[in-house]
Amino acid sequence: MLGLQYTGLILRHWKQWRPKAYKEMTKDGTIQEFAQSLSKQAATQVATLMAAGMPRHQAEEFVMPDILLPPED
Repeated sequence: MLGLQYTGLILRHWKQWRPKAYKEMTKDGTIQEFAQSLSKQAATQVATLMAAGMPRHQAEEFVMPDILLPPED
């Protein structure tokens, strides 16, 4: 499906840097849907920035901090 290219990246990031949230969502069975939703949002934002003339790598650098949240405390 279109927009799912960041799902694996999101899952790996959350598993490593947000393990409590990852474990909770895995337990609830919501982690895959959550990651796919974030991936679609990121893909849409990247596409919008690219349509405005921004190169893909810059668009991804701009969008990813909103998707890949900082480590848990």
